[in-house]
Amino acid sequence: MPDYKNKKLIAFDVDGTLSESRSKIDTEMAGILQELLNNKRVAIISGGAFADITNQVLNQLNLSAEQKNNLILLPTNGSGLWSFNDKWTEIISHKLTLEEKNKIIKALTEVDQANEELKNNVSYGREIQDRDSEITYAALGEHAPLSLKEAWDPDFKKRIALQKTLEEKLPEFEIKIGGKTSIDITPKGMDKAYGIKKLMEYFKYNKDDILFFGDAVYENGNDYPVFLMGVDTVKVIGPEETKERLIRLLKNDTI
Repeated sequence: MPDYKNKKLIAFDVDGTLSESRSKIDTEMAGILQELLNNKRVAIISGGAFADITNQVLNQLNLSAEQKNNLILLPTNGSGLWSFNDKWTEIISHKLTLEEKNKIIKALTEVDQANEELKNNVSYGREIQDRDSEITYAALGEHAPLSLKEAWDPDFKKRIALQKTLEEKLPEFEIKIGGKTSIDITPKGMDKAYGIKKLMEYFKYNKDDILFFGDAVYENGNDYPVFLMGVDTVKVIGPEETKERLIRLLKNDTI
């Protein structure tokens, strides 16, 4: 693993990396991130919208102005970029058009209704979520209990089948697996690698300056594009492993 001292920015996925799916980071993770922000720039890149990152991460942190200046937020898989300068400001934004949204939602609705299991699932909240820059499909609903999410598709077979069906219906879009029950749909080329590249351009970083933590670092996973672009990547299986690795990193400068 490359020397942590040489990294200028540490980037993190949220669900499955900093927190459990759709959950807030815990007190220990908040403390670790606050310590990290004392001397490193940190980027949070998530499939969630800005409001989701705020709820899951930002509101759990007690940051000084200097620490906030070291934090970058990239919601909806990096199609937006927010930084702090007296207030949180969106610097880069790429929104889906109404026509694109309607096409995606129509395809998702057709797929959902054609699949007997999906059609008859008990839904815990919205299944189709419009995040402006991305449409997310959560098979059990956005507020499904974690235990149900973990049991629904542990081997990814259901979501891979959904992904293939949607790729046939929506060839002009990126279709990525995220979380434990979800599919993220963005314009072609609009994935987490796109977000990291925009961050690099804006802040004048190169790939060697960045270390990325994610759980969906597998083929078709929404963290995988960052690995493919050549950024040093730490694959974790959950927030507890992320904490363990970050504690070692902060103490010894090694993973």
